[in-house]
Amino acid sequence: MQELYNNYFNIMNDQIWKVAIYARLSREDEKDDRYRGQSESIENQIKYLKSIVTTKGWILVDIYKDDGYTGTNFDRPDFKRMIEDIDNGKINLVLTKDLSRLGRDYIETGRYIEKIFPSKNIRYIAVNDNVDTFDKKNSNNDMTPFKAVINDMYAKDTSNKVRSTILTKAIGGECIKAFLPYGYKKDVTNKNKILVDENVAKNVKLIFDFYKSGKTKTEIAEKLNELEISTPLKYKQENTNYYNPNSNATYKWNSTVINKILRNQIYVGDLVQLKYNKVNYKIKKVTKVPKDEQIVILNNHEAIIDRNTFNTVQKMLDKQTNEWNYSNRKKHLLTGLVFCKCGSRITYNKNHGKVFRCVCSSYKKYGNQFCSNIHLKEVELIEMVAGSLKKNINEYLNMKDLRYPSILPEKNNNNQELAKLTKKKDEINKTIANLYEDKISGTISVETFKVIIKKYEKQKKELDMQISAIPKNKEDNQELKLSYKQLEETMKKLLGFDTINEDNKSLVFKLIDKIIIDDNKINIKYKFNSLEL
Repeated sequence: MQELYNNYFNIMNDQIWKVAIYARLSREDEKDDRYRGQSESIENQIKYLKSIVTTKGWILVDIYKDDGYTGTNFDRPDFKRMIEDIDNGKINLVLTKDLSRLGRDYIETGRYIEKIFPSKNIRYIAVNDNVDTFDKKNSNNDMTPFKAVINDMYAKDTSNKVRSTILTKAIGGECIKAFLPYGYKKDVTNKNKILVDENVAKNVKLIFDFYKSGKTKTEIAEKLNELEISTPLKYKQENTNYYNPNSNATYKWNSTVINKILRNQIYVGDLVQLKYNKVNYKIKKVTKVPKDEQIVILNNHEAIIDRNTFNTVQKMLDKQTNEWNYSNRKKHLLTGLVFCKCGSRITYNKNHGKVFRCVCSSYKKYGNQFCSNIHLKEVELIEMVAGSLKKNINEYLNMKDLRYPSILPEKNNNNQELAKLTKKKDEINKTIANLYEDKISGTISVETFKVIIKKYEKQKKELDMQISAIPKNKEDNQELKLSYKQLEETMKKLLGFDTINEDNKSLVFKLIDKIIIDDNKINIKYKFNSLEL
């Protein structure tokens, strides 16, 4: 037996070792006291390993380094380049400072050490851990799986701490986004503060105004391209340190980009965070977080779009009022509101006289076996809806009923109440932050967390409503007067309603929920009442 060992080590001593030095450092390692200084630590690893190669008289083939890559997965550029060189026979020894530099996922790390490297006859050495896969007498090799598990546990613990910190910041109203949506920028003195980017905020307003006036998302995109306005992606690249890996990007506005802006709640001043969650700390895959579990801070920053406009646009988007045959768009003012008695949507057919008639989409597709034909022209439908609207507006509204408040709230009482409510909200935020940490650490179950968090979120929403209803000072009282003035102007506009057109289309969608056609009769479901015509 001793003779076999002697022969083995003679072969090892005579072997020409072609070495690959591999060094790695992740962002998490950089924060660890043991790895202070990102570039310095990488270079120190390399310098240390090069000295060993020189001392042993081995041949250094190449140095492979992945700077800023996590050890929990092996999808790293230089690691893959090293494996490719191994496959091409350039390397027969891989050298790292310690086992964790190779990787922190104990399953994948073990697969390389126990299967892949041996199958390719590759010697692996982790210097500080005294691991040498070709040294049969080395008892430290037997400890490799345990050390790999410890490294994996360290990665998991670090991931939990990072997630807990992020959650606490998000609940506290701090912005944790790396880059802000188009129209906003970070305060240079406080990265957690969101400021309006005046250079492009006007473009966001333009997009909302265009859509509200009846333009389609595609038409809006075409108009912005025509005006040669930079896309959000191009603007971000030109004004931040963002790097776009897609070298084939066209930098053209399109309907997808427009829709993303129209749907983003940030433009009304609300901060919505943690919309997505990583499946686990080892892989990059993310899943969408349910809306009731996302972190939403109302009125967190200055709004670009007022809530009424935003809400109107959301309803128009939900009903897809502009997503249909573009060539007929302007003629079909009520698309998205009108349904057949069978529940199917109403479409429009043009006869030889170029008159549009209402058609049940199911009748059009399946014939009279499913539904009956409708005997109503589109112009007749618009006239009937406009007449009903005008009648009900005049019945429901009266300028004489509008009164300004005779007594405005006093400043001192308001400030005291505001301070009291704000303190309650801060206490709830702290409690919620603790709950999230307990959920992550496993102190409480997910089911228990959901029950408790729902209760506190409800209390928080009620407090937000109470806070927003309190005028804080004289300026707020002026705003209150202004809001009554705007109400007066809106009422005048409503009372002057005569017919339906592109200019008042959004107003129609605010008032009507659904129009149901039964042959040549219609039933209008108003948002303030349900009336039949």
